[in-house]
Amino acid sequence: MSENKTLSNENETLSTKTIIFILLVTIIIIVVGGILLLLGLNMTFCEFFYDNEVMYVIFRAISYLGEDVFLILILAVLFFAYNKQFAKNLTFALLGSLYSNAILKDIFQDPRPWTRREATGFGFPSGHSQNAVATWGYMAYHAHQKKNKVLPWIFLIIAYLIALSRIIIGVHDLEDVYGGLLYGIAFLVLFIYLEPIISEKINTLKLNLKLILAIVIPIILYITAFGIFPNTELDYGLCCGALMGISVGYLIENEYIKYEPTELINKQRIVNLIIGLVITIAIYLVLSLLSVDLLIYRFIKYLILSFSVVTLIPWILKRVNEVVF
Repeated sequence: MSENKTLSNENETLSTKTIIFILLVTIIIIVVGGILLLLGLNMTFCEFFYDNEVMYVIFRAISYLGEDVFLILILAVLFFAYNKQFAKNLTFALLGSLYSNAILKDIFQDPRPWTRREATGFGFPSGHSQNAVATWGYMAYHAHQKKNKVLPWIFLIIAYLIALSRIIIGVHDLEDVYGGLLYGIAFLVLFIYLEPIISEKINTLKLNLKLILAIVIPIILYITAFGIFPNTELDYGLCCGALMGISVGYLIENEYIKYEPTELINKQRIVNLIIGLVITIAIYLVLSLLSVDLLIYRFIKYLILSFSVVTLIPWILKRVNEVVF
């Protein structure tokens, strides 16, 4: 099957059972969250765990599963050793969720609870909660489409543990987290429905036009965000820079490099994964160590990183495979 086809062409978009399940989960979140908020328990859980250092350490570790850097590493693993198209779609889901969450936070400008320790910025809706549903939820959906009966539940449990961790470590209140979960579900459903439609239309365009769109759209999104919210402290640079890098890089790689992780033998996957992650982490550290006091640098940093993950590193891995295997 051609890589130009969307992931969702392989299966139905959403089965009736999946839709019912999503609706039930959404209703439960609304009802339970509504009851707890009406009972005045918005801050209760934050305050209850505030002085519990053991719980803080445990759930701070769980919270890292929703950090941008950790998710970038997961995307790199999937791209190098599993399925580059699924990795690309998952990246778009993450970036779309990050961008929309930043917009929502700038609109609501809701302060975080007093229990926050290291977190800054606005609280509602919780970015970790929303992004966890968008990414781990999309992985659960993919595993479900592959007829796996165990992984979907594991991924969903991880998503909700990440959301819960944000309350226990005190950086979000109940309202923030429930808002993040609901927005995350809404975003995920829209993404699953719209991705194949948009991809089908884009795949009919010529490569030059695709590249132009891959460059112009992230720039428009970046300028729009700072035009509407000129004093924002949120990370639109990461979203838009990575979006340009992954979009341009994927088009170039798919046209000229043609790295195919689905065709690798296990030894190649292991070697590629080790080499790919080492290079990815090295690039990230070098870019992070550079002391550049410019707002645009975040855009450039993640543009370079994402482009390297989907273009430069696959080219290196393909050359290594030709020599070693």
